[in-house]
Amino acid sequence: MEAMQFRVEGMTCAACVRRVEKALESVPGVQRASVNLATEQAQVEGPALSAPALAAALEERGYRLSAPVGTRPEDREASRAFPRLILAWALTVPLMADMVPGLHLHLPWEFQAGLAGVVVFGAGHPFIRRALGQALHLESSMDTLVALGSTLAWLFAVVEALRGSPHPPFESAAALVAFLLVGKFLEHKAKHRASGSVEELLRLAPDQATLVRDGVADVEVPVAELRPGDLIRVRPGQAVPVDGTILQGSAELEEALLTGEPLPVPKRAGDQVRAGSHVFGGSLQVRVDAAGEGTWLARLAAQVASAQGSKAPAQERADRIAGVFVPAILILSALTFIGWWAWAGTWQAAWRPAVTVLVIACPCALGLATPVAMAAALGTAAREGVLVRDARGLAGLADLTDLAFDKTGTLSLGRPVLTEVRVFRGTKVREALRLAAALEEGSEHPLARALREACPEARGTAVEAFESHPGGGVSGVVEGRTLRLGGVRFLGAALEGETPGATLAGLADDGGLLAIFEFKDQLRPEAASVVKDLLASGLRLHLLSGDTPGAARDSAQALGIAEFEGGCSPEAKRQRIRVLQEGGRKVGFVGDGVNDALALAQADVGISLPGLDALRPAASLNLLRPGLGPLLGVRRLSLRTRAVVRQNFSWAFGYNLLLVPLAALNLLDRFGGPMLAGAAMGLSSLSVVLNALRLRRR
Repeated sequence: MEAMQFRVEGMTCAACVRRVEKALESVPGVQRASVNLATEQAQVEGPALSAPALAAALEERGYRLSAPVGTRPEDREASRAFPRLILAWALTVPLMADMVPGLHLHLPWEFQAGLAGVVVFGAGHPFIRRALGQALHLESSMDTLVALGSTLAWLFAVVEALRGSPHPPFESAAALVAFLLVGKFLEHKAKHRASGSVEELLRLAPDQATLVRDGVADVEVPVAELRPGDLIRVRPGQAVPVDGTILQGSAELEEALLTGEPLPVPKRAGDQVRAGSHVFGGSLQVRVDAAGEGTWLARLAAQVASAQGSKAPAQERADRIAGVFVPAILILSALTFIGWWAWAGTWQAAWRPAVTVLVIACPCALGLATPVAMAAALGTAAREGVLVRDARGLAGLADLTDLAFDKTGTLSLGRPVLTEVRVFRGTKVREALRLAAALEEGSEHPLARALREACPEARGTAVEAFESHPGGGVSGVVEGRTLRLGGVRFLGAALEGETPGATLAGLADDGGLLAIFEFKDQLRPEAASVVKDLLASGLRLHLLSGDTPGAARDSAQALGIAEFEGGCSPEAKRQRIRVLQEGGRKVGFVGDGVNDALALAQADVGISLPGLDALRPAASLNLLRPGLGPLLGVRRLSLRTRAVVRQNFSWAFGYNLLLVPLAALNLLDRFGGPMLAGAAMGLSSLSVVLNALRLRRR
């Protein structure tokens, strides 16, 4: 199955979304198409996709398929709209001059018709072009309402002029388009700002790199020309342009925007570097492992783009509503025209309320209510170290009733920590630690790492006759003493006093036991406060662990989690979540390892910690920064997003419920009629977008 993502130009409302989806799905080889109005993205899936065929299908309906997602496009839609906006107002202002008290400027009607015609059919031609393309397929959208409204207003003014009217209302037709263009321009700029997280991510990595060539001076080349195996130089203060391996040099790299690590991390030869990290204190020679779209940063940006292209359930409802909304408004406008003609006896009295209904009811705000909020929220999540793979995951997080946690590596650190040392035969604690850590100097065993962390001063201590005993322990001679470090059977001595969930290891010499070391997986420092906050928010929490029932009980009680289960296999975790779901609960699951993949996939919202590959498809949300702190942040963001979406829907529906009846009753005519409608429609959409932009603030 092939998948492609493109930008679509020319969409103006929720009705356009379904129109574009139907056009794309009509192309042979396309199985599914999903379109997002706020991000202006289309995701297309199918066994055989052809970009030219997709573009042609959209051209027929008045839309344009542009750059693939993942490139760094200019804001071309806004750049093309601005000249039209300037032209529209330059020609509209003279038409409105006669409305200014004391300014007696009356242009010949033929000249007025020419100025207004350029505005309606020139500056406003995108509305008309798209409306005609849709009409050929018996379809309608916001463009239909605008094109009909502005064209009818201009034609009515011409007829009035031919009938000898001293003031044919050409300014209404021109101002209608001019106000609409202002609203669409501001709306597009705000939408671009709300959904610009992909471009922000891509800008972290530079476009140019310094290529190192044997016997030749270093040369600046575009990153797109680099290939795996090339050598590049990254100087202090520069950003790393590729994913690669350090061959020469050492430096500190700031990776905060990629990993959340607040302090620069020391790197030296042999270490991996990622595109977008910044170099301090030294120059590095790096072998290119991946460049351009192959970098971790580019894959992350693609995942964010994919999430922005996916739809939340609220957006899907809005798309369905918009599908019947435009035809309903066309019928209402026609009824308004007929009703006023019958009431007043002249069609001249009927055209203004009918056109005002057409324009003021445009469903732009309805179409933008959800997608622009989700786009802003997804960008905020990405900046805060949360990769949202599906918009439904972020939206669903606010609706959870239950949240289940894995224990090891999720609520706990996932690695043993030395918690207690018991010494014998007059041995001192630091001496026992130093001897044990020296024995384990070259071992990568988790217990060995814990010993070295507890006694870093043992580094460099000489060990002779070292020998590893798989399954038992290690032995060697340190400072003339023959030592053994390991478990009960290896030492031939009883290691007593083990606490639940702990692991014991002993150190002995020829005379017997010298010390017992107790290791235990520690809870994350922030786990208690995170659990407390989640419980306070009304969530019901569960702990599902593959560890022993005793260890699961101890951890749950320490954190205040009432419902827990130990000894869970991956399938048992999934079954437990399924039982909760069958009881009508909305369940999320937080895990960090491959053994959690089944539970992550079963949950309504799966949340993975950095221990699980950030691009793993089992989880809807991937926490890229260490610890549980980002979980609270993304939960709050989800709740804020739900509130903003509800506010946007309330505004969009309230706007139409209030103003459409007023327009039909001609109560808006004294305030400008169609001109007011154009301005109000633009302000309605803009208010929804600006409200959604609040989600960009932390």
